[in-house]
Amino acid sequence: MPPNQSGNPHTPMDALKLKRPKRSIRFQLLLVVNVVLAVFVVLFLIFSYQRNLAERLAEKRIALDEEAATLLPSILEMQNEGKEAVQQYLETICAQMQEIHAPVHHIVVRFQNGPFKLLSEHGASAELLQVIQKAARSPKHATRFENSEIVIGTYTQSGVTVYVSETLDNLYGSVFAEVLNNLTGFIILSLITGIVINIALTTIVTRPLHHLVQTVQEIGQGQLGAQSETFHCAELNYLTHEINDMSTSLAAAENIRKLQMAKARKIQENLLPKRIKIPGLNVTSLFQPADEVGGDYYDILPLSDGAWLFCIADITGHGISAAMSAAVLKTLLIQATEHTCSPAEILDFINRRFTVVSPVGEFVSMQLLRVVPRTHSIEYASAGHEPACFLSPTGELSDSETTGLLLGIDEDAEWDNITLYLTLGHRMLLITDGVSETHTPEGEMFGRKRLTALLQECQHLSIEETTQQLQESLSHFRNGSPQQDDVTVLLIEMTEA
Repeated sequence: MPPNQSGNPHTPMDALKLKRPKRSIRFQLLLVVNVVLAVFVVLFLIFSYQRNLAERLAEKRIALDEEAATLLPSILEMQNEGKEAVQQYLETICAQMQEIHAPVHHIVVRFQNGPFKLLSEHGASAELLQVIQKAARSPKHATRFENSEIVIGTYTQSGVTVYVSETLDNLYGSVFAEVLNNLTGFIILSLITGIVINIALTTIVTRPLHHLVQTVQEIGQGQLGAQSETFHCAELNYLTHEINDMSTSLAAAENIRKLQMAKARKIQENLLPKRIKIPGLNVTSLFQPADEVGGDYYDILPLSDGAWLFCIADITGHGISAAMSAAVLKTLLIQATEHTCSPAEILDFINRRFTVVSPVGEFVSMQLLRVVPRTHSIEYASAGHEPACFLSPTGELSDSETTGLLLGIDEDAEWDNITLYLTLGHRMLLITDGVSETHTPEGEMFGRKRLTALLQECQHLSIEETTQQLQESLSHFRNGSPQQDDVTVLLIEMTEA
């Protein structure tokens, strides 16, 4: 399927681009410097090679001209002795020159008058003689012969012209050797430059950036107000001041937020019931929000018929929004108990009003437990809340049932009441799901099985000791991992009035 028809906006090339590591400033700067330096070196070496070659060729032509001028007087004196004498002289000179210089040396003598016109040492072919004479007439006095390039020096006097030629293989080799020496020097210079730049960048850029990154990481980890040291580089120093100012501003904003959250927590704590003594009942509670303020809520209210109403609720989410919803629920709960004592009717009253005022998508699970201490009877209704546990004096366990939907979903929802008759010593545990869903760093949940087992194990303890044991068990189970959800516990025990 073509990439544009696959439904995936990212092509394989995009994936490669995303995975491609970013280059550091140091690497990029070294790359630019070395590329520029390499281009400069190549151009310089080409220019240097051509210039040195031209100079050495000119020097070689001058040297050959001088050699021809030196040979000519002797040749003029010997031409009267005959061709063989001149020929022998040329052979001797060429042999001596070849011993001194490795390049192939040739000497040709041209006579305008006399018994012989052209003489050379025996190593020169007729073709070479023609090439030498032709090259002597060219502006550069140089030409190619076979696989070598030759340069010509000439001198003419009294109708006699001496041509001295020499191959340039060694000359080219020596010039190329000079270029290689220059290249070696440039490579060493490049390495030294790279080391100096690397040290300079490490001192001026890399280390300061590392300090700045550490400061930003500290800020990101919650150490608001963390400050970085200043640097000598103007740009990095400017960045440092901006980061330090940002950190200071974030710390100030965090202090204001904490102050506001502390006030919100104080308001939420005031929503919770104070320690209440109820004849025929022992009551203890545990309230641990995951944040400064939470989305759990519990309450204990006396009813007009002499019974007591225990409420526990869990609002979706936690924080300021959930805490405000908890305040609304308390107000609605108080209003509802002024009209009825039935848990189901109270849920209906709250739901109709909460559905209207609650934000879209915010729901509440709630359980209401109406307890009559005198008769040891209870009546409860549950709006999708975590089941309550009932523990008999003999250690038998049972759970409450859900009798209707969550609050805030359907304005016309209805709930049922369920009535139970308990005995002296019966315990009733009301919790939010933050208890059973507490998990280890590996993700294992505490679960209701551990909860009910702990409730049975602690039956011989007081309800206060049982609640303390539950709190310690949850903390130990988390094993240092942060609390993810609000934890609320209400533990009630039937006692003698």
